[in-house]
Amino acid sequence: MKIFRHHEIKKIADYVKQGGVIIYPTDTVWGIGCHALNQDAVQKVKLAKGKPNDAQLIWLLPSINAVMLHCGQITPEEKRMLLKKRTSVIINGQAVRVIRSGWLNRLLTACKVPLVATSANLHGQSVITSWRQGAMVFAEQDVAVVRGRKLKQVASSLVQFDHNQVPAQIKILRPGSGISID
Repeated sequence: MKIFRHHEIKKIADYVKQGGVIIYPTDTVWGIGCHALNQDAVQKVKLAKGKPNDAQLIWLLPSINAVMLHCGQITPEEKRMLLKKRTSVIINGQAVRVIRSGWLNRLLTACKVPLVATSANLHGQSVITSWRQGAMVFAEQDVAVVRGRKLKQVASSLVQFDHNQVPAQIKILRPGSGISID
């Protein structure tokens, strides 16, 4: 199993762009991910986790411009929601989250492609809490691990707008560490 140090951003980005799967610290939980537009890599992620083939996965992007490049036009309401921390928004059928700062933003900028973000665990089991645990859980899989810190382990909020209503109504599909139901 390949282990990257978190400061090896260029090496990690190259590995991802070549179809590699990584276990890495996201802005919320430890994730397992890959180049989101590489279907072979996406299937490796689903296989490693034991996720169903038809499961949808969130994409992480470094900016609103990157969201529009990969998902199309967004409404002002969607843009405002995407600018909230730890909030994933369904844009034209694809769940996305913008990471605007820190290590993960630097990785996403270096990758220049959306990065899949799904919790790093075997399907139906607890999320891992450290890179060492990830290395153990996924030891038999074709994945690399990015060394990093422990995380709070609270998933992002997931929202969708109903544009058939005026004004568009927000529907919280998964409450999490982003916006709340309040």
